[in-house]
Amino acid sequence: MKLKLTTFLLIVFIAMMVIPAINIITTPGITTKQLRKKSFLYNMDIISKWTQEIFYPLGVSIHSSQVIIGSNDWLFLGDGYDRTLSDDRRSANESDSVIATKISEANNAWNDYLNKKGITIFKVMVGPNKGSIYPEHMPSWARPAPFNPTEALFAATGKNRYIDLRPPLLAGKNIHPEVLYYKTDTHWNYLGGAIAFHAFAQQIAQAAPELQWPPESAYALERMDIRSGGDLSNFLRLSANTTDELPIIHVSDRPIETTQSNFYTKDVIHQGGNPLVDLTFTPTLVTSVGALNHKKVLWLRDSFGGALSQLMAATFDNVLQIHWSEALKPDGSFAQLVEDFKPDYVFITVVERAARSPDFTVYPPDFSSSDPAIKTVRAPTPSR
Repeated sequence: MKLKLTTFLLIVFIAMMVIPAINIITTPGITTKQLRKKSFLYNMDIISKWTQEIFYPLGVSIHSSQVIIGSNDWLFLGDGYDRTLSDDRRSANESDSVIATKISEANNAWNDYLNKKGITIFKVMVGPNKGSIYPEHMPSWARPAPFNPTEALFAATGKNRYIDLRPPLLAGKNIHPEVLYYKTDTHWNYLGGAIAFHAFAQQIAQAAPELQWPPESAYALERMDIRSGGDLSNFLRLSANTTDELPIIHVSDRPIETTQSNFYTKDVIHQGGNPLVDLTFTPTLVTSVGALNHKKVLWLRDSFGGALSQLMAATFDNVLQIHWSEALKPDGSFAQLVEDFKPDYVFITVVERAARSPDFTVYPPDFSSSDPAIKTVRAPTPSR
């Protein structure tokens, strides 16, 4: 017993000495301030990285709640985010139908509210999870079920105001030899985003035929670049060890000059060119010189909107952007932004795994209904 205890204590002592040494040796530009921090000296990231490098070729993720490893170096989001895997791989149940109905009713209420404000078009783009487009690269046990909760959502909302982007992306996948999503990231790439935006444009054009849209050439692939690994490889501490293909489309060649600014303070965030617009929880106005339409768009979006942002700026000259959760949360800013910005159109872009968030059951302010089953109480905001 004493031998086992002594051995254990010896191992702990050696680890206490070795781990700081490893962190010091492997960290370039180390400062005296870092040397005084226990959080730096005993950071286990390097050990985690080495461990994952050993198990990665075997398809084993040591952070499976964040990432699962598929075939041919494809990575997919784990269950730690909106229960993506568990929900996608099961059949829809009564609870899914109930939440989908609540979302549909709230969406109808917002549509009526916006119509009264003179806003004629209100659309919700649902960006597919990567596994919905590339299930063949997932482990067989993780693949989406035929009628999962997403299907229940569209069954309740219909596909008029809600735009299901799975069909055009699946069709695009069969046409393009290039991938539409990053292998090492949760998001679609610029080519996938272009296909999604083109499908969105076709649907909006039916309601507003007077609008102009980027020519077909703007969606075309210009070249393939290489970028470092994305968010999923970063979860595994392997972003420096992995690369991804980066398709560049021709919209980047269009003569668009944008200015990004804080909508309320007017402070300029970025000026010049037409770069990707990062995710923002602060109302950010993107004005475009050279856009095809003199229209104001309120765009509630998430990170899936990034790959669409150049095309959006090329199409509309005033686009006010904010994360949908910030706008739709209880006492959120959606209604206030409508009042202050007075948009012509309102669009929402949300990734599939978050499209069933309780935030989408929130009603407009002062909403009243003759149906006693519909309450004006706002849903709680889920933790993210």
